[in-house]
Amino acid sequence: MAAIKETAELLWRGELTTRQQHPFTATGELEEIAPNVAFGRWLANFVVCKTNEGLVLIDTGACARQEQMLTLVRAYSTARIHTVIYTHGHLDHTGAMAHIAAEAAHNRVARPRVVGHRGITGRFDRYKRAAGYNRRADDLIFGGAAGWPADLVYPDTYFDHQLNVAAGAEKFQCHHARGETDDHCWVYIPSAKVLCTGDFFIWAAPAAGNPLRSQSYVRDWAEALRAMAKSGAEVLLPGHGSPIFGAIRIRQALNDTAEYLTQVHDQALALINRGAVLDEVIHDLKPPAALAEKPYLAPLFDDPQFAARSVWRVNCGWYDGVPAHLKPAPHADQAREIAELAGGYERLVQRALTRMEEGKMTLSCHLIEWAAAAAPDQTQVHAARARIYARRAEQSESTLSWRIFIAAAQESAARAGMPLPAAGREF
Repeated sequence: MAAIKETAELLWRGELTTRQQHPFTATGELEEIAPNVAFGRWLANFVVCKTNEGLVLIDTGACARQEQMLTLVRAYSTARIHTVIYTHGHLDHTGAMAHIAAEAAHNRVARPRVVGHRGITGRFDRYKRAAGYNRRADDLIFGGAAGWPADLVYPDTYFDHQLNVAAGAEKFQCHHARGETDDHCWVYIPSAKVLCTGDFFIWAAPAAGNPLRSQSYVRDWAEALRAMAKSGAEVLLPGHGSPIFGAIRIRQALNDTAEYLTQVHDQALALINRGAVLDEVIHDLKPPAALAEKPYLAPLFDDPQFAARSVWRVNCGWYDGVPAHLKPAPHADQAREIAELAGGYERLVQRALTRMEEGKMTLSCHLIEWAAAAAPDQTQVHAARARIYARRAEQSESTLSWRIFIAAAQESAARAGMPLPAAGREF
């Protein structure tokens, strides 16, 4: 067995964990996993399909290292790239398209047709309008590994619900459903019985509440996974992480992930309907323990609390149920008032460090944030803040939590003129 297939088998059997090989690890492998279908293991994966009219790519990977990505493709086939299908508009899946288009121009052949859901246009437009924010968010999420493309290549063939894309004798069935994004689709290749899920499946608990991204749709996502489970696929190619081989395993993984999302959604909605405020919803929700133990449902990237926030946003708007938060005082004003009550920002720093040593990290973070907002120029505050957030990062399970906490630690370490405290494992 070749490397990608070996890794997939080890992961499924639990002999290799997703902590040991994170789903976002770009191994740089490309392997044929079905007749005329190759899988590229990248930061965001891509798929290359041979047809008698040329190659069809499903996603392109990110713009960072796009030359290497195209080198992998060309090692598999030198045929013209006929069509590119976007599973959704996230730039780690679409960012290398400009380089593919440039290759076509250099070779004086027609640019590949680009297929995607109609909502990708709105997403790309938002990326341009809020480019400064989105670049910072991508750098934070991926540690700078994704990069930002010089040009966003919009689809030239759009669809709303379902589209059969033809290339030679091959058909690629594109099905839209809302999930992590509103412009998502999954692609089924019936001749090879290959299912390309995009980020509907990523070998981790679904990224259903990314705090740096726009709205996700938990209930719709579960329904989409159940539809995929009925496709008859014998090979599943995820948006991140390793493939899954075998129809029974595929149905299990997809249905388990759907049930995980359903339970998170239904718990959150039940709390909402009972009158819980957002704070109660995110703290009272309990992810399904039996499912969270599955090797493909660890809270490795996102967090169930984040997914609960998505359920709130879909059903309730932005007001969190606490009247004082409707039109709040500026955070700095609140912090100065709290510091004055405490007897000065120094008392807040001392209390924050005490709570850290007691293992009460959530309270420690609240306390140090008040101190930092009340006395933003004090080295003592930032030295403590760097220690606290480095410790919080060390204890974080999810990549998103780790990256946000470690960024806070780095910011304060720089302001305090000190090295970054040890923060345990990296993602």
